Amino acid sequence: MRPPTGPLAGIRLLDLGTRVAAPFAATLLADLGADVIKVELPGKGDFLRSIGPFVDGYSLFWAVENRGKKSITCDLRKAVGQALLKRLVPLVDVVVENFQPGTLESWGLGYDTLAALNPGLVLTRVSVYGQTGPYRDRPGLDRNGIAAGGLLYVTGYPDRPPVRPGVVIADYLTGVFNALAIVSALWERDRRARETGEPTRGQWVDLSLYESVLRVMEHTLAAYDRLGLVREREGNRLANSAPLDNWPTRDGKYVCIIAAGDGLFPRLVRAMGREELLADPRFTTLALRAEHGEAINAIVAEWCRARTASEIADILERHEVPFGVAYSAADIFADPHIAARENLVAVDDPVIGPVRMQSVYPRFSRTPGAIRDGA
Repeated sequence: MRPPTGPLAGIRLLDLGTRVAAPFAATLLADLGADVIKVELPGKGDFLRSIGPFVDGYSLFWAVENRGKKSITCDLRKAVGQALLKRLVPLVDVVVENFQPGTLESWGLGYDTLAALNPGLVLTRVSVYGQTGPYRDRPGLDRNGIAAGGLLYVTGYPDRPPVRPGVVIADYLTGVFNALAIVSALWERDRRARETGEPTRGQWVDLSLYESVLRVMEHTLAAYDRLGLVREREGNRLANSAPLDNWPTRDGKYVCIIAAGDGLFPRLVRAMGREELLADPRFTTLALRAEHGEAINAIVAEWCRARTASEIADILERHEVPFGVAYSAADIFADPHIAARENLVAVDDPVIGPVRMQSVYPRFSRTPGAIRDGA
């Protein structure tokens, strides 16, 4: 494994997590230079290894989300594994875990025990519902988090059941919040030691999948509190904005066009060759266009159906109209902007060889991160 580079070089982290929520935080930090030791169950390995798609029986999900880590096996359910962990804890800055609340304590590995071995330790604890509260002991996974956080209820169409997002978004959001919590706790630990001259003191952090979702629910809760408004599913359209949708194209793709505002709508109709719509009394303001959303959306839909996604993109770009084509994986691989920004990099996986996957993100100008090795 190559030596660490990036802004977090010198930080050492022990990843006790499984699946995505806790391990993703560790992977983000590994990309930015942290030295990450991944702990797996002897004989089985991490559960993520069993989730496809597979290349010759090897999980690509595992390859992407555990890159840049060193792996060891340790059965924390047994005394010998617990003793090994206690030897490792004094050597690291951070431990991440996502066991059921109380599991570490049942193994004699709670925060107080670990902090006695390493007072500067930062421990982040991920669960579906948090370390306290009446739902604390409920088992669950990503979909339980999006359900309790409110995202599942508002996702989909008004006349259909709620629809899950296309990826395990509660896991990934929690991973990002987890990474933020880690660097914040490390900064506080070291700042306090500098200012007081006292030994470093860490802390533990409580993260839950549902709260990560709850935090990104926009105005939903404030609107209920002050207006009694229960936000419902709206699909691709919004009651207060038109034209707005994901429209099918002649070649079977979908485009989203963001041009409902009074400044952008004239650009769109000129791009469509329909300047007469500017004088149509139904469409002269955003509020009126929203009121007559079915009509204006139908006009834009007809225009899109007659053209390919590439033709639409060329026309809208010339007229400076914000748009996006709904990209498949194949589209992402073929896109020149993604190629120019090197968003995909080949990682030499030790089992299956080179695999192109997402590059390090965010980008640092002076201390860029790097994927040091495959999973």
